[in-house]
Amino acid sequence: GSFRVMGISELSFNDFDPLIMMVYDTKLITVSAKSPYKKIEDLIEDIKARPGKVRMSYSGPGASGHIQGLLLKKVGLDVALIPFGGGNEAMLALLGGQVEFTSSNTAPTLGYIASGDVRVLAVWSDKPVDAFPGVPPITDVLPELKRYFPLEFPNCLLVKKGTPEDVKEVLLKAAKAAVSDPQWIDFVKKVHYVTMHHLEGGAVLDYWRHWESVVSWLLYEAGVAKHSPEKFGIPKP
Repeated sequence: GSFRVMGISELSFNDFDPLIMMVYDTKLITVSAKSPYKKIEDLIEDIKARPGKVRMSYSGPGASGHIQGLLLKKVGLDVALIPFGGGNEAMLALLGGQVEFTSSNTAPTLGYIASGDVRVLAVWSDKPVDAFPGVPPITDVLPELKRYFPLEFPNCLLVKKGTPEDVKEVLLKAAKAAVSDPQWIDFVKKVHYVTMHHLEGGAVLDYWRHWESVVSWLLYEAGVAKHSPEKFGIPKP
């Protein structure tokens, strides 16, 4: 989605035929268990009180955490964005007190939640997530973010554009069977993935076009992207 503006690849979702949206790993706004922030409002109030001082770790330019940090800036929260080499390093920075909060994926955070080392203040979503009862969606406290959603980072199955229809039908049938399999459903529940396999074909492409628009323009306006989205005909969100 952001590869073209970042100068990583000339490929886009237009070069593929989407089959089905599978799942996404919810991003979490996470603080250390030792943090004075007990709820998301505490964190937001501190960011407003100390602009440019409250630090957020993320896993490098263009990564999902970076996008979320830029969106916070977009709605007037002057967060100090601190890049690290990956999600694990960003989490370790949180646990080591180098930053005040991070935006982490659910699956690798579960162990830290179970051990009591971290506290989840909000889910990066515009709706509640069943796996985190009582934890508010970020749009509940920052409703101005609603216009950018849906903005999850889902996994989906794609094939090369021009793949014969009969081949796509076979693959789609197999994919539907897979996401209905009890073993798959149990796995998804275990790692707290959110299912999205109701989206197929053109609906998947529509989702990614919206995602590409939001993310590409955020990165470009932040001075991170190498190319303007206009070069690729990507409209502003």
